[in-house]
Amino acid sequence: MSEEAKQIERLNILTDWVNAVKSIEKKASACYAGHDFAAELGDEFVKIMVRDSCFILELFRKHLGEVNRKADDPIFSMSCTLQFLYHDLILMENQVPWLVQKTLFDKTKLPSETESLIVLTLLFFASMFTFYPPDPEKIEPLPAQITIKHILDLLRLSLVLPLEEIKYANLSWWQPAPSITRLQQAGVKLVKVTPDSILDIKYKGGSLEIPSLLIQETTETILRNLIAYEQCLPDCQPICICYAKLLDNLIESANDINILFKKQIYDKYLLSPEDATAFFSKLSNDTFVKQIYYSELCNDLNRHCNRWWPRIRAYYLETFAKPWAVVAQIYAGIMLILTFWQTYIKKG
Repeated sequence: MSEEAKQIERLNILTDWVNAVKSIEKKASACYAGHDFAAELGDEFVKIMVRDSCFILELFRKHLGEVNRKADDPIFSMSCTLQFLYHDLILMENQVPWLVQKTLFDKTKLPSETESLIVLTLLFFASMFTFYPPDPEKIEPLPAQITIKHILDLLRLSLVLPLEEIKYANLSWWQPAPSITRLQQAGVKLVKVTPDSILDIKYKGGSLEIPSLLIQETTETILRNLIAYEQCLPDCQPICICYAKLLDNLIESANDINILFKKQIYDKYLLSPEDATAFFSKLSNDTFVKQIYYSELCNDLNRHCNRWWPRIRAYYLETFAKPWAVVAQIYAGIMLILTFWQTYIKKG
């Protein structure tokens, strides 16, 4: 095939993609609030959708190895570039309608490709929360009645859907959870678990099960955007917001986060305990919820800590566990023994 024929074939393929997006132009434009970009931008809106979606699809495919990538590919050969893309692709203002991406994915899918667009997307963002990406075969398909709006919406669904039914309570019935330090002093065991969602924190038989979480630069970006998305989406269950509020309760000081680091429940990456503590304390700032989705968990933890033995244990550890307090106890004991001995000698 001549070079001119190849050029004509490429042009025909591109025209087919543009026409496919143009057929859903109005639906795609309706995904953006406050503007009718299809009317305002005309054909330029369709071109933007095609360019952005094709870039994202090619990125996901190269990441998973569905298509070949060059050794000097600037996106994958420079770690900072990939981090910038992680950051930009999860910003709420940068979302591309899923309808457009799915349409172009179906148009560009090769016979050799085996993974769905959902799997490609989730595997690309898998390292946002953990060092250990999931097995593609274990990623369950979403229920048929759920419509994905965009990438950020899919990431939220991947966290929320694996959860068991969470009971919620109004704010008037909610009591904040004790800190990690307080829980440990009260005898609560902290257990690292690997469930399908980082949101799945549970209290069972005296143990607080906390899913592992990788704390890095992009962790704040993804959680803040998930929180902002829940605040802006009508009739959206604020589970990510409640998760942030729960972590704010559990992590009050650098000692709390250090306990989680030592038990390898949370993995730190380029963040000090002080920075990580500040991150969790500010995560739920300026947010409002009507229901708390971890109310039963918080109540169970508070009931445990308010029992007589955990209270005594916590008081003892808080008051006497420090080195200077131990020395003071020994000194007081010696003085008491000497006092009794002296009194006994005098009486004798």
